[in-house]
Amino acid sequence: MFAENRRLERRMDIFDDLEKKHGFNINNIVDWTGSEDRNQFLEGTGSLVLDRTNKIAYAVLSERTDEEIIDKFCKHFQYEAVMFTANQSVQGKRLPIYHTNVMMCVADGFVVVCLDSIDDINERQELIEKFEESEKEIIEISEDQINHFAGNMLQVKNDKENILVMSTAAYKSLEQDQINQIENYCSIIHSSLDTIEEIGGGSARCMMAEVFLPKK
Repeated sequence: MFAENRRLERRMDIFDDLEKKHGFNINNIVDWTGSEDRNQFLEGTGSLVLDRTNKIAYAVLSERTDEEIIDKFCKHFQYEAVMFTANQSVQGKRLPIYHTNVMMCVADGFVVVCLDSIDDINERQELIEKFEESEKEIIEISEDQINHFAGNMLQVKNDKENILVMSTAAYKSLEQDQINQIENYCSIIHSSLDTIEEIGGGSARCMMAEVFLPKK
């Protein structure tokens, strides 16, 4: 973690809960927190947006997302790294986007992404080609929409269907044709996260963790 105060939030007891209360099987814990001493950071699902089906790790490079640690992650977990730079306009200046999940969400059949945030035309085209290669429909969002957290979504599943979870602010920022594109693949659930978004700076994706562990 880049911010020192966030490092205090680590809780090993969560692993115990996953095993003892929820019946998941944990055989190994990979700990790279020592990289913080070298000012190298990779902030989990904020830094990495994973296409788990195609084993692709998408990453916006920033002070919170280090290229060397991305390569280490991808080598260990056998993912292909797709790294690029992304920016947003703040008071007339182009400033780096600090987390990948600010500007993109990857779901089973589609990707929600702000291509306009990628200023390098070659990087943008390479990203588009990777989406097409992995057969993802591209649902473009604008910089204004990512300012309303429309990139900060997560696809989840229940026993019957896929569901895309987002905040109400994100949902209200979407155009009807974008909603229709999403609903071709899954249902949408949204809830007001105004306090989290205004004070915490994150949204729905930041509040959720995917668990793909096997059951005992």
